[in-house]
Amino acid sequence: MTKSGVNFCGYLHTESGVGAAARGYIAALRAVPLDLSLRDVSDLQINRSAHPPLTVESSDELYPLNIVCADTELHYAILQRFGEEFFKGRYNIAIWAWELLRFPPRWYDRFAYYDEVWVATSFIANPLAAISPLPVVRVPPVLTIDRPGSRERGRERLGLEPDEFLYLFIFDFNSHFERKNPLAIVSAFRRAFGKSERARLLLKCVNGHFAPKHWQRLRQAGDARIRIEEGYWPAEEMRDLMAACDAYVSLHRSEGTGLTISDAMANGKPVIATGWSGNMDFMTAFNSFAVDYSLTTIKENIGPYQSGETWAEPNVEHAAELMRYAFEHREEANGRGMRARRDIEQNYSVETIATLIRERFRAIEVRRRYAEFQSEVVTKFQNYQALPRNIQQTVQAHLPSDRRDIVLVVSKGDEALLDLPGYEAWHFPRQNNGRYAGYYPTDSAAAIAHLGELRRQGARYLLFPSTACWWLEYYREFKEHLERHHKLIANDRDACVIYQLVDDE
Repeated sequence: MTKSGVNFCGYLHTESGVGAAARGYIAALRAVPLDLSLRDVSDLQINRSAHPPLTVESSDELYPLNIVCADTELHYAILQRFGEEFFKGRYNIAIWAWELLRFPPRWYDRFAYYDEVWVATSFIANPLAAISPLPVVRVPPVLTIDRPGSRERGRERLGLEPDEFLYLFIFDFNSHFERKNPLAIVSAFRRAFGKSERARLLLKCVNGHFAPKHWQRLRQAGDARIRIEEGYWPAEEMRDLMAACDAYVSLHRSEGTGLTISDAMANGKPVIATGWSGNMDFMTAFNSFAVDYSLTTIKENIGPYQSGETWAEPNVEHAAELMRYAFEHREEANGRGMRARRDIEQNYSVETIATLIRERFRAIEVRRRYAEFQSEVVTKFQNYQALPRNIQQTVQAHLPSDRRDIVLVVSKGDEALLDLPGYEAWHFPRQNNGRYAGYYPTDSAAAIAHLGELRRQGARYLLFPSTACWWLEYYREFKEHLERHHKLIANDRDACVIYQLVDDE
């Protein structure tokens, strides 16, 4: 797969959540490493497409594997753009996002064009896996940030005093005002702080002109303490804005992933957010503040979200309490923010996601040759069934038969491997009562110590069945110990490896 490369189709320049996710996946694919042929469909989105060009070499060649990271509802527009030949004869992966508990039946026909589906969070995976005829695999995008912004520059632009505590929320009207729920933040902020306190709230949004009634409602919510900023800002100014805030708040009703939340966490900001949906993959009790909620029924159709579906209603009172708590306990809040940054760096870095993708591609190779894989496994099991007999033959050929010596057999508790006529066989490792220990040694030192203990009890040989020869690679110091102090008397990797335990160690 590494040599053949990937055709990646997505919103490469679009300033949206799906666009940001696509760029995160491309960063990970580049680190696999993989040859990439990029196909941009940013013009299918109504969001602005002014993200700088990607710093990745792209080939015009078409490879055997496609990844399409785009809105599910735009599948046929992409099909129309590239034609059925783009999908035919290739292994096709869709990366889909969704924000509710039930995947829309009207999109089921999209499965016909793909071989598997990747999703960013378990929240998306759970409802999709229940109805998908294809494998559904959780492969998050990269959530770390390239570089932080300037706090000083950001606060200077906003005209903030040093002692003013800024809460921030960023959203797109195209992602649906009701789902993003910014007015709940306004209500929570007003409950939490009096007019004379040094707390401020900034709601940063784009595409208000697509929802003029909601935009008007939001504008009316602004006052001397609550600032509304609408319109696209350059990427550097958005980074400065995130750096300028003291806490990030999201009282969303549902998020497939919650990329502005993860962005705040990656910047080390304390996050206060609804404790439900995709953001709970990376929010914990130790790295953020989860807001209580109750599940509620959507009363009327809202964009793709149909009446009768379920999402969350965050508890505004609890949100106000948490906003107040972060304001009064800044050291603790900042500590959670620092923990959040470490967690994001550990679990969602380029290297971590590249490893996930690399492992998934290995699994895809198995899927593509599954009949051969099944045959290999059946053969392997048949060989294992013959293993006790093969071991017996090797033991009879290399060990003296005139005395009943104790042979240690590296095993996982398989009693059949101890069937050595003429010898007393013990599990290695084993408990004092002779039963298999139930676990492997923690390291070579533990294996050496256990071997010494059993030698003092009379063990004369150590036998590695072919299925356990990996020990000699994994426990390297243990292998060196055996080579220095004991004698290799049989080396048949189809049956077993046997060491005679020499007395003068």
